[in-house]
Amino acid sequence: MEVEVGALLTPKGVFENARLRLRGEGSLYAETALVPGFSDAHAHPQVVDYGGGRWGNAYEWMAGRKLRVDEAALRADMELSSRLAAAALLRELLDGVTMVAMVGRGEANFAAYRRLPVKPRVALLPTILESSRGWLNAWDAIDLLITLSSLDGAVPVGLFVHSLGHVSRESLRAAYEASKTLEVPFALHLSEGVDELPQLVEALGLREGEDSGVIAVHCISGSGYKRYGIRVVHCPLSNLTLYGRTLSDVSEVDALGSDWPLLLGSALAAYRAAVEVHGVERAPLLLERATVGGYRLYGLEWRGDAAFFDEPLERVAEGSALPRFVAVRGELAVAEGELVGLGKTRADVEREIRELIKLAEERYPAS
Repeated sequence: MEVEVGALLTPKGVFENARLRLRGEGSLYAETALVPGFSDAHAHPQVVDYGGGRWGNAYEWMAGRKLRVDEAALRADMELSSRLAAAALLRELLDGVTMVAMVGRGEANFAAYRRLPVKPRVALLPTILESSRGWLNAWDAIDLLITLSSLDGAVPVGLFVHSLGHVSRESLRAAYEASKTLEVPFALHLSEGVDELPQLVEALGLREGEDSGVIAVHCISGSGYKRYGIRVVHCPLSNLTLYGRTLSDVSEVDALGSDWPLLLGSALAAYRAAVEVHGVERAPLLLERATVGGYRLYGLEWRGDAAFFDEPLERVAEGSALPRFVAVRGELAVAEGELVGLGKTRADVEREIRELIKLAEERYPAS
């Protein structure tokens, strides 16, 4: 299939009147294309309720939120957790998101990926959290990582530590050392209202000027992450929802994340929010971070991944355009706004998400 593109935006720049080839027959025209599409560098696909309120920091929020859903019981339900993750992936795909890094219940996220005929590329990072029931400790997470790697070597895996205040120092170091030994991504929530960079540096023995390999999510407090080779994932929507503020220095940002794709929308929604917060003059930098940024963080190939729009580049750069076609690995996954092989539209997926959230609330109400 030959695709003619009026304006093609790639990591190497913008090319006018470009031509791309995809697997399949026929031809199509797009006014604008992104290669790769959007990337979601941090998504919790089992989060269906955040508990409401405005908070000073993440620890206050975790301690004081009033959830409608028993999160531990929901995560224990493999089938429902998998269906939620699958719905999140389909919502992302319809918005032109061609890569998603998923935290949460690793087995359910893996099952969601395997069950879908069309989906974005994914990276799977099981979550380590020791202060609440129903989560993994570092050693169980490492075992799961090895198991998932053996089941499907094509799906990148890594480790995600929830936060410094919810794991022991021993577990934190064990997970970090395992990630280096196994050469997999290591990520965590960091400085979500409290400057935790000094604590992380001391705990892991990080050195200025060296590449730590750490992926830090949020970082709305403190500065100097680049000095320690820390990559920062910016989640503007959840930051604004919880704290009424977000990261201010976009030069620190390496990628964008939706955080709660079922509640707040896809990585496209996160990008749109980032442009609104930081200004359209920062759109070129933000768009680069919102597309290839996530791929670079997790070491993923983007060849054959693209989102095609019937809108000018200016509208796409504002985050106000929706794609008409989306390709992953050189094959169309969305055609004319419909999921290939599934026949589902955006309205169908949004309805399914509402039904699944309602099911979670009814089946596992918080006590």
